[in-house]
Amino acid sequence: MPGKFKGLTDLQWEIIAPLIPDPFIGYVGRPHAPFRDIINTIIWVLISGARWADVPEEEGFASRSTAHRWLGILSANGMLKIIKARLLGSAQNAGLIDWERGCVDGSFSAGKGGGEGVEHGFKGKGVTLHALTEGEGKPLSIISTGAAESERAQVFPLLDEVKVLTGKPGRPNKVPQALQGDKGYDSRELRRELRKRGIAPLISRRIWPDRKAPRGRPPAKPIDRWKGERAFSWLQRKFRRLVVRWERKNRYWNGFILIALYMFWVNLLIL
Repeated sequence: MPGKFKGLTDLQWEIIAPLIPDPFIGYVGRPHAPFRDIINTIIWVLISGARWADVPEEEGFASRSTAHRWLGILSANGMLKIIKARLLGSAQNAGLIDWERGCVDGSFSAGKGGGEGVEHGFKGKGVTLHALTEGEGKPLSIISTGAAESERAQVFPLLDEVKVLTGKPGRPNKVPQALQGDKGYDSRELRRELRKRGIAPLISRRIWPDRKAPRGRPPAKPIDRWKGERAFSWLQRKFRRLVVRWERKNRYWNGFILIALYMFWVNLLIL
């Protein structure tokens, strides 16, 4: 999305609109603003990193209070996860997901305002974003934990978070054949559990003076875990609200993460 964001294009909306479950939500009360305007407002804050008070007061955008409220509603009721699963299904049907090698990595986001889930870690006060990417570094799932939480413990939650709804008969693939990670994921137990799931572990090993050399053949291709780091670079460059966590409640922060994730895929589908 180069240049100033002025709202979703018609082509972007054509991709998003069919993914929204019908009926959209059990809503009782006064008619709300058009859903496209609500999403435009949320994405504007997500891209710019600006305060809610600075939301544009012009056609095509909803009020800040309306957009903020619906961000919490969509995150809490699981609607954003359904949309993301359908979007990944569209991407799989278009051949955009490479399941040969996945990659896991983590990235720190400062939590200067505090709030739910914000902890003090070795990098400071904040949260850690954990991402699972496919073979080319495109993010499949992202979850957030406190900065003090172990990255290794988030591998299986990340794998379980991947949902793919293709709309076709049969069970779609949603598990990479191999999983790459840096030395922070080096664990005998993790490798054993990955193999039980049919996933080959390609994890860098920590060097200890008395550690035995690994058995078996080395991987045919080098471990390119940098693709996970590149995914964070893409996301934080395009969506500045993810660089620093200002949301005090998890539902708003997690809502921003999910919308950033599926906007990433929307932009790929229109290429």
